[in-house]
Amino acid sequence: SFILKTYGVILAAGESRRFDADVNKLFYKIKDKELVLYPVETFLNNKSIDEVVIVSSESNKSALENLFKDKYKLTVIEGGSSRQESEYCAIQYLKKIATDDSIVAIHDAARCFLSSELLTNLVETAKKYGSAAPYIDSGKFYNISNNDLNIEKKIVDIQTPQIYKYKELLDGYSHLSDKDINNMVDTTESMYNFNKFKTHVIKGEENNLKITYLSDLNLFKSVDKQLWIIY
Repeated sequence: SFILKTYGVILAAGESRRFDADVNKLFYKIKDKELVLYPVETFLNNKSIDEVVIVSSESNKSALENLFKDKYKLTVIEGGSSRQESEYCAIQYLKKIATDDSIVAIHDAARCFLSSELLTNLVETAKKYGSAAPYIDSGKFYNISNNDLNIEKKIVDIQTPQIYKYKELLDGYSHLSDKDINNMVDTTESMYNFNKFKTHVIKGEENNLKITYLSDLNLFKSVDKQLWIIY
């Protein structure tokens, strides 16, 4: 019988300019393990994910390949100069192996501490609804015109992984490329910009934080010891 495959795409092409350390944050070690290995292992060890593709910058490609060498079964490809370009590179790469209905989970390598449970829930949600992304509440909507705190409107932060069917990603990103529409912030925005595609969202995790600054890692040091977090 035909097995519908799920591909994990981990975006690791950033230059890490705001991370105040001597190394790119991908290679910064926590508990003797490079940060990039945390999400990579979460994806590789998750039964919902069949194959993993890492999108790297040209400058980090060989270092990443050396890090994964022999121990991790995945593919490293080169990305572009923006997030959107890197996603499109991954979508183009998948052309030769993915079917239209394959599921593709696109994740930021900088969100190192995604839990396996959330990843599984998102894949299951995408299989059921055609798309999935995690969100966390980021606060209330403040209406400046009448000095009013509007509780009805809710602002949320969308996290990753953001998950879609392969054909819809290919159509969406090909359209943006053809029309020369650039600077999309993430996959949900790209899909919305293409055809007003509304992504199905589920509750994300506080720990699924994007590590941008070195100081962001301090948050994990103070996290409750009962959590699965590495500290």
